[in-house]
Amino acid sequence: MNWWIKLGCKLTGWNSSVLSQCSEASKSQLNKYASALLILMIVWSITGFCFAQRYIGLPIWGSALVAIVFVTIVIMIERQILLAIHPTKMLASFRLVIAIIMAVVGSTIFDQTMFGKDIDKQMADTIELQTATLTQKRVGIIDGKLTAINAEKDSLDKLNSILQADINANPWIIQRSVTNSQEKLVVDGQIKTVNNPSVTTNQVANPKQDVVNANNEKIKQLVEQEKEWSKKKLTVEEDTRKECKANVGFLEELEAMVSIITNRGVACAFYIIFFLLLMSLELFVVTSKMGDKECDYEIAIKGAQRVKVAQFTAAFGKVNDFKV
Repeated sequence: MNWWIKLGCKLTGWNSSVLSQCSEASKSQLNKYASALLILMIVWSITGFCFAQRYIGLPIWGSALVAIVFVTIVIMIERQILLAIHPTKMLASFRLVIAIIMAVVGSTIFDQTMFGKDIDKQMADTIELQTATLTQKRVGIIDGKLTAINAEKDSLDKLNSILQADINANPWIIQRSVTNSQEKLVVDGQIKTVNNPSVTTNQVANPKQDVVNANNEKIKQLVEQEKEWSKKKLTVEEDTRKECKANVGFLEELEAMVSIITNRGVACAFYIIFFLLLMSLELFVVTSKMGDKECDYEIAIKGAQRVKVAQFTAAFGKVNDFKV
């Protein structure tokens, strides 16, 4: 048995030992299934790689892992048909539904990759609109911050003017402190304690000067904040544009692609053709499976099943007879 037959058995899930005893017709049928499956694997590996690299932003090795996951899913789905001993119309109908969904998803991802430059042009207008809207909102927020800072500065300036006028009029204030000393005296033959208060006066600087200094420090901080917000206001439009470009998502590009397809006939025709191509590839295996007659490999599998069922039935029958 050559390597291609072995690879086909690995992909489709066929038993190589059973196949080795079958005719060339079974091997030919396996080749047909394996070829159709390989086509799907190639298509979906490219789809998964492009999706991971463009929208998830993964490196090459990460995109390769996503591609492997996509391929694994495709193989598992196709095996539901290829390994079905008695494929039914319900199974084929369900596979048809999956094929439609996979064709839509695949053609959408492929078209978004192939229409990349057209989508970028479409997104440029969208980004400008987003930039204008966000810039207007952010400028409004910055203006509010600047207004609040200026209002606080003006309030502190007015307060400092009032305090400074009082300081200029009264640079020094008299600070009085009272201390009590006790003295014991003999009065009428009795010892009494007498308080002797003493008043001390000191000339100190007006304490409002400390308030003015603290306000001046606060005003300096407000001036620095005002400069920072003013710088942000000057660059807010460019920063917003860069942010919008860096955060373009799958749905936004999908909307741009829908706009291109609905407004440009060539793009619409290409999308339909590619969708039908993927749809045909998705149904290639199930059509072959449902349309082909049983080969000797499938007959051998069913025969082995009947033999095992007969053996189990006979064995369980003897057990039941023994119990009776």
